[in-house]
Amino acid sequence: TFPAQDAISSGCHVMGPRSHATADEATILVEQFLINEAKKWGLTVYRNFSGKETRLIFQYGMMKSIGELEEIDPRGILKGTTSLPRKRSAALATFPFKQEILREQSRRYTSRDTGCKVLNEKEDGSVALVQTTVVDLNESWFANRTLPIIEESDGAITPGADISEMGVEKEAITEFRIMVRSMFGAEADKQPIKVCTRQYQNPGLVFKGRAEDIHLFLRNQEVQKKLEISAWTQRGYTARDRTTSFLCALCGRHTEVELGPWSEMITMYSDPGARTLTTVQP
Repeated sequence: TFPAQDAISSGCHVMGPRSHATADEATILVEQFLINEAKKWGLTVYRNFSGKETRLIFQYGMMKSIGELEEIDPRGILKGTTSLPRKRSAALATFPFKQEILREQSRRYTSRDTGCKVLNEKEDGSVALVQTTVVDLNESWFANRTLPIIEESDGAITPGADISEMGVEKEAITEFRIMVRSMFGAEADKQPIKVCTRQYQNPGLVFKGRAEDIHLFLRNQEVQKKLEISAWTQRGYTARDRTTSFLCALCGRHTEVELGPWSEMITMYSDPGARTLTTVQP
């Protein structure tokens, strides 16, 4: 959620008093440049917002996975595969709401002899998708948090857990349980599913507009540099993956961020706790 302050007007000057430190002035100049460039493409720019983010968590620790984890987006695009590291703080994380993919976009995965662990073909003809990432509970915004258990074992919601108040859909829990069972076998049913929510204040800029307009805004190479974006792509952009291990970070591993349907309204902002520093939300 983004209850932001008033939008910043076009071409506004946000330079502070000359007594400000040089570093502060440099930051102000960068922000003024980004604001002016964003306005050229009809984007609304806000400053300061509060955010809330929730993830379902399955801590698999030392459990051995059955194959690799595929990262598939709602358009059926395979963004990558990951071998699951075995360490006590290792976990899988997914969104707390129902996710689906069109059947015709899922066939290339579900028709394989091995099937697809993150897709579930249902009796009503729909196909459930569980977009899942590997996280370390000792790092990022998961660290030093008490994670409430919302499902103690397969199908057993924790007594007293108000999942609607947490912003969690029951179907999301069900599909996540099916997914981890296919990834780890029956042993996964003995482990709980937890929830992690963070609320935070971000003092930076927020860009709001159609995905197509934000895509055009990002075509400017100087804008890419200021937002720590490594490349402009047909579907969005690539940036350094901040969730990779130290060794992978040295190799400069990057990931693609897709902006979604061109007509969809999205927000883009900097988030040090996200997978990429510049991130987007519907």
